Amino acid sequence: MIELKNITKNYKVGKKTINALDNVSLSVHKGEIYGVIGYSGAGKSTLIRCINLLETPTEGEVFVDGIKLNDLNKNDLQQTRQKIGMIFQGYNLLTTATVYDNVAIPLKLAGLSKDLIQQRVKKYLEIVGLSDRASAFPAQLSGGQKQRVAIARALSHEPEILLSDEATSALDPTTTESILDLLLEINQELGLTIFLITHELSVIQRLCDRVAVMQDGQIVEQGPVVDVFTQPRSTITKTFVQDSAKYKLPAKFLQTLPEEGVLIHCTFVGISSTKPALAHVATTFGVVPNIIAGGIDQFKNESVGNLLVHLEGEPDKVIAAINYLSGQGIIVKKEGEING
Repeated sequence: MIELKNITKNYKVGKKTINALDNVSLSVHKGEIYGVIGYSGAGKSTLIRCINLLETPTEGEVFVDGIKLNDLNKNDLQQTRQKIGMIFQGYNLLTTATVYDNVAIPLKLAGLSKDLIQQRVKKYLEIVGLSDRASAFPAQLSGGQKQRVAIARALSHEPEILLSDEATSALDPTTTESILDLLLEINQELGLTIFLITHELSVIQRLCDRVAVMQDGQIVEQGPVVDVFTQPRSTITKTFVQDSAKYKLPAKFLQTLPEEGVLIHCTFVGISSTKPALAHVATTFGVVPNIIAGGIDQFKNESVGNLLVHLEGEPDKVIAAINYLSGQGIIVKKEGEING
């Protein structure tokens, strides 16, 4: 549906050249939600704006539904952009226009008939849950309601692709959750392909099928969300996972743990989460598993459990226990060395 090939984007600032994107390639499948995560300055916003050529790449090719956008003339590009809706962090609503008009005006500019405009506005305000606010002005709306208007406006052209540029970063947690639910609903019921950028790991976990991690204008790793964030390879991905961890143990607490043993982080995905593996470890290998902390992360299509466990016992038995856990499909990472 979307394919970016070797995208590079350079900016001239005085005599200096800034490399915002450096040879970025990715593909997005029809109907999926694809996320890009990275800290500020990673190149995310430049990347998403290259998809509809709001930013023209210095090098590289942009394909949407098999069409190479780089080769299109102005009129053909404008027509292709009708297939691509976009929502922004700042809503971009007309303050002097009603909710109805904020959705309707772009349709009027596109030359749609009055009857079709009415049908579209009514349909998409209903989808975003704002049918009763059609006569309200943006100043009378909450942040979440403003974002819903922006989503209705983006959907009113009935695009095949929806681009989301940090759409929830300015919202409170409760409102964010409602917008994420709405995006999931839109994806599932309308079959819309969604490409989003964010710096929030929770957004990626909640919504996305696949993810790319960006740093300094490059993609440092990409793949299915569960795989990338349960077995991160790059330093930046590990930082995201660490920053979102539900437990950070004080040094004084760690000093109270028995010297004989090891602290391990266990991640349970899919079938591994249904096995009483730690109980089996205690009875079979003669080690004592002490659960220090834990939690469950809900991904789009999967629940992932995390436990921080101290395995107390003789070194060879602890090693055998860790090997057994790994053999059961549990992702095991040592947090310390075994003391003999």
